Amino acid sequence: MKEKFYGFCLTFLCFQTCLSSALGDKILAEIGNTVSLPCNKPSEGDVEWLKGGKTVIKYRGSRKTFGSAAKDAKSYSILSDKTNDLTVMDVNLKDSGTYTCKIQNTEIRTVELFVFEVSVFPSDNLLPSEDLVLDLTPSSIPGLQVSWEKNGIVMSNSPKLEENNVQLNGDYVCRLTMDGGNKLNITTRIRVSGFQDFPSIVYASNKSPVTILWIFTFEIRKGPMSSDTHVEEGSISYSSQILNQLSVTEGAASWPEKKEAKEASEKPNDLSVQLLNPKHGRYQLEILLKIGDRRKKLTREVCVAGLTVSDSESDVPVDTNVPLHCNINCIESNQKLCWHQTNTNRETCGQEGKGSLIEEVTVGDEAENTWICSVNDGKKRIISANVTLTLQTDFLDLSNSLFWVTVGVGIFILILIVVIITLIIARNRRMRRARHRAWLLENLHQKRRCECKGFAPQRLRDNV
Repeated sequence: MKEKFYGFCLTFLCFQTCLSSALGDKILAEIGNTVSLPCNKPSEGDVEWLKGGKTVIKYRGSRKTFGSAAKDAKSYSILSDKTNDLTVMDVNLKDSGTYTCKIQNTEIRTVELFVFEVSVFPSDNLLPSEDLVLDLTPSSIPGLQVSWEKNGIVMSNSPKLEENNVQLNGDYVCRLTMDGGNKLNITTRIRVSGFQDFPSIVYASNKSPVTILWIFTFEIRKGPMSSDTHVEEGSISYSSQILNQLSVTEGAASWPEKKEAKEASEKPNDLSVQLLNPKHGRYQLEILLKIGDRRKKLTREVCVAGLTVSDSESDVPVDTNVPLHCNINCIESNQKLCWHQTNTNRETCGQEGKGSLIEEVTVGDEAENTWICSVNDGKKRIISANVTLTLQTDFLDLSNSLFWVTVGVGIFILILIVVIITLIIARNRRMRRARHRAWLLENLHQKRRCECKGFAPQRLRDNV
């Protein structure tokens, strides 16, 4: 009984091995790659690989010969006599077919090779918004399953992929599977010769210089030796008036004032523009690109945003309503204007994306000082401007420093006047006394000479 069971198992295993050899292996390969077709059996005699019944390569001892099915001698080799696997280099579509490994004229293994190619239209280098077509060849193979993915997202389950209005670089992966075969991924890298996406608003403060970013996805400042994209012309304009034009040399572009070779080598993708005296408003950047016979004019609009607020006011009466105006000529949809009062940390914000905000302020002690209007992106303050309100002061208010200064000056002047008057009175009194004494002395002198009767000089002197 056991002998019958072991015989059955041996028969079943032989049947499975023969069935596997009959069905063969399926190898999926991408054009241009190197593949290994397995024989996976050592040999002590002749080894021969055939394609469609015709000899590709044959080893008889140490002698190697190539048959009519070989495309060229350099494309085939058997690297190890322990496995006798066939290596095929730089495969193309014509290499597809059925390969058979023979040892000592005995068929050991059959392998089916399928070589695939992805064609790209119009090319793997696109201009922005061009349409892209990716097509797998061959496509009609029984049991073949195809899917296209981009950034991990399945875009198609057919051998042909069409995508319109391509804007950004991307890797398109064609995933191939087949029953009894290996999995194959063919990646096609698509480049889009345009400029990178940057914020369309630049905030300017107090007429300070601003930089409008204009950075490309290819080396625009180098000639077509490094890229097949040519520049034909370009400019920057404001209110339909051209401010500057690109200088183009052999397909490479630069601004006339930036022709330095060092800058072109350090920033080959950068054509940013610096505005020394920027005006608030919209600037338009234009460039004409060419790839082969295809041309595309690219435009980019950038707004230089300026924040304006109400003028500062002084001597504002208490309990007066003062409207504070804040305006900006362009703002992002997720940003908003906010008024902030420095004394109380009071803050009022407007709607997101709205370019004006009015704050009604009742002037009092807490409203005095500085109000700040700013453009906020979440909690981040991007740009701001200040308004200062100064209250009108009551002269008789004891808390008014001007009142006490005036009182002090008045007292000082009063004291000074009293001192001056006192000095003048004292001086006049001394002068009167001096004149009286002089008069007495003069009379005395005259009386001494007087011979009038009854005059007593001695008494006069005593009185003096």
